[in-house]
Amino acid sequence: MNSYFILSCARSGSTSLAKILNTATNTICQSEPMPNLCVETRLAMEDKLSDEAIDKALAESVVARASTFAKEYEVYGEKNNTFAPFITKMHEKLGCKFVFLKRDGRDVVTSMINWHEHKFGDYYKEANSKGNPSNDALQAAKNLLAYQDISDFSRPRPTKDDTLYYEWSSLSRFEMCSYYWAKINELYLQELSKIPKEAYIELDYTNVTAQKMIEIGEFLGLKGFEYQIIDEMLNQKINSLEDRGHSSGAFPKWSEWDSTLREQFDRFASGMMYKLGYYKKEKTRWCPQNFGEYWKEQKGADNEWFEWMFNSRKYAHDDLIKFVKESDDIESIADFGCGKAVGYSEAFRDKFFVGVDISEENINWCQENIKNPKHSYIAQDFIQQPLEQKVDLVFSSGTIDNSYDVKAYIKSMVQSSKKYISFTLYRGWFPELEKVEYHYNPDGYFYNDIGVKFLRAYLEELGCRDIQITPLETGKDDIIYETKVVAHV
Repeated sequence: MNSYFILSCARSGSTSLAKILNTATNTICQSEPMPNLCVETRLAMEDKLSDEAIDKALAESVVARASTFAKEYEVYGEKNNTFAPFITKMHEKLGCKFVFLKRDGRDVVTSMINWHEHKFGDYYKEANSKGNPSNDALQAAKNLLAYQDISDFSRPRPTKDDTLYYEWSSLSRFEMCSYYWAKINELYLQELSKIPKEAYIELDYTNVTAQKMIEIGEFLGLKGFEYQIIDEMLNQKINSLEDRGHSSGAFPKWSEWDSTLREQFDRFASGMMYKLGYYKKEKTRWCPQNFGEYWKEQKGADNEWFEWMFNSRKYAHDDLIKFVKESDDIESIADFGCGKAVGYSEAFRDKFFVGVDISEENINWCQENIKNPKHSYIAQDFIQQPLEQKVDLVFSSGTIDNSYDVKAYIKSMVQSSKKYISFTLYRGWFPELEKVEYHYNPDGYFYNDIGVKFLRAYLEELGCRDIQITPLETGKDDIIYETKVVAHV
């Protein structure tokens, strides 16, 4: 018998795919027929189901259905979200093919939350978060109690040998759904690696096209599969909230997630995002759309504000200038967050100097008013884009305290330097802090408390040496010490 099965995490488009495949003339593609292995899949994932029990469950479900429908259809198809532990067994018994359906985890988790809050209220009912459920969702949850909900039961949870087990009850539903997306896709990949490559095909539903669906049909041996019908069905957004008569949902699209949501998602799912190709390069933390507006508003040729800023921390600037003048191997310098280069353009007039800032206004002013052939000024986000040509010293004075990604900031400094990096943290001296505490100001910048232990560990991770992290006296009453960092790269 010829048969195929759709493998996917919930809310990845499997219902849509099943309905589209069902339009072929030589197949039937069923969507979650009973019995659908909800209880068995959870038990199998937790190694609580014997081989004999698995064989019996498969014989009474997928094998029986494939045998029955083989009498009427050339090819039998089925979609369920419960096949992960059974893929190798199913292939052994049926010689079947699989379509591994994947979708960007950020879209999937967003859809799960909206589905929970607007439709059925059935995603991780034990979650420590209320959300904003609609009346429909509340009624649906009321009508199906947790112990009766085998669909929710089927989703993976950490077992006792997983350190996450003891934290699980304190997680939000968003975190649990992020865990689910990553965990179930990991299981699919593990199981698919055990069967011949020609037995399965991947389909990305994040940006699916009718032409790709035609290729899926050819792989499965389907007939009468028509491009126009497929294209029309893809545009219908089958089984979306809108398709089911609801609004699109209130949970924000992932492009609008704040730093908390992004960090929660990445904690559980970043590895799988890279593995499935949705993270193409090392990513940074959340950068608000209005990030940098505070500095960009300091417009015009009047340097009064920048001079005040420079003089308010003159001790730190004098310390850096002294370091450069006492070093005989520093001929080229870059200032990350240069503003209008007040103080430094004069102090380093004999050096090759590059000023970098996110404010085009500041850079335009520098280019027009600082006439030094050894100096250049660049407008770019250096956190995401290191210098193309490395310099002897990359320094930054206080700007890192207001950045959206401290790690990426430091890494960019290291990548842009041939010899040294040096930076000061005006927010204070935090000798026992092992992390970065971010605090966002809606005006468009962060206040970051950056721990000394974190700095040393991360600089060592980047391969830096001769790392000096010391308190720097300010002469002020409110913040007695800043943090000063110098290191060889």
